[in-house]
Amino acid sequence: MAVIAICDANILIDYSKSDKSIIKKISEYYEQVCVPDIILQEVGVISDEEAKGLGITIVETPLELEEVPSLSYQDRTCLYYVKQNKWECLTNDVALRKHCEAAGGTVVWGLQMLLKLVEADLITVTHAEKVARKINQVNPEINDKILQDFLDKLSRNF
Repeated sequence: MAVIAICDANILIDYSKSDKSIIKKISEYYEQVCVPDIILQEVGVISDEEAKGLGITIVETPLELEEVPSLSYQDRTCLYYVKQNKWECLTNDVALRKHCEAAGGTVVWGLQMLLKLVEADLITVTHAEKVARKINQVNPEINDKILQDFLDKLSRNF
């Protein structure tokens, strides 16, 4: 079965600030990586043309979305595609993760995606570590404990 992913803003921002080549590698890993147009606008660091060059498919934001008080409009767009199409969701947003999982969807953390890319031989262990350290520097949400947990998994598994 082909796997398609829907990508949330926080993942795009982290990889745009740390190493845009990872976005291209994610596009190679999945059959298709989709980003809602509203999220691409929110991110503001990748143009539509650059997104297409990185292998991203831009999808339209549905006109009517389910009201979910704990989720932003952008997050509800990701949830919509998870529910409608059973796409995997790439996000670091805890509330979005909970709703996607409750809907039976598969969710992948941003740093977890690096492990998948190493496992698929799309990037090296060294590259994954370098990118994770850069994300730790540019995103305060990815604190030293999260980084160390990732580095431990990386060294244990590869």
